Amino acid sequence: MKWLKLYVDIALNPRIKLLAFEDRWHYISLLCAKAEGYLDERPELRDRMVSVHLGLTPTELENVKDRLVDVGLISDQWQIYNWDEKQSKDATGAARKRRQRAREKELSLTNKNIEVVEKENVTVTRPSRDSHGTTTTKRSKTFVPPTISEVREYIKEKGYTFDPDRFVSYYGANGWMVGKNKMKCWKSACTNWQSREPAKASLGPATDAGVIAA
Repeated sequence: MKWLKLYVDIALNPRIKLLAFEDRWHYISLLCAKAEGYLDERPELRDRMVSVHLGLTPTELENVKDRLVDVGLISDQWQIYNWDEKQSKDATGAARKRRQRAREKELSLTNKNIEVVEKENVTVTRPSRDSHGTTTTKRSKTFVPPTISEVREYIKEKGYTFDPDRFVSYYGANGWMVGKNKMKCWKSACTNWQSREPAKASLGPATDAGVIAA
């Protein structure tokens, strides 16, 4: 169905107010006739179609035209003044609807792209599992055993009596699995090592040699 734009200020238009009430309706009917294309027919057919459209005799039709021309609303060829300025060229609204759908589609694609980017920026960490369905635990650090110099300095500070060479050799090979946490501090391991050698540990720290007791 075709349509036309009718602005609300038409009721305040001084040209409209100059007309009698029946001619105001005649003008509205002419707007509809223009939207239907009747006013763009060849002159012979146009006058007959407008006469039928308004329900007027040819004489009555000419009188109505004279009054509308007199107030400057139409031309003597039945053309509506300022029609193109106030009416859409898309009489069915199809083009307007296509533009609206295109905007909605573009907005929808934009929102989807934003969601994808947000999902890609979120890091989800899950425990990995092996083929038997058990959780695989990765070490967070690389095991590095202490040097002999470090052990010697530490046992001297604590006053321990065990052999640092033996400790470093053992801890270097097995220290990564010492204790429940596997990466147990080698200094704590020194304390345990000292407690396992009661014969040497009973001698106690040599405090008179300037070694600070534990």
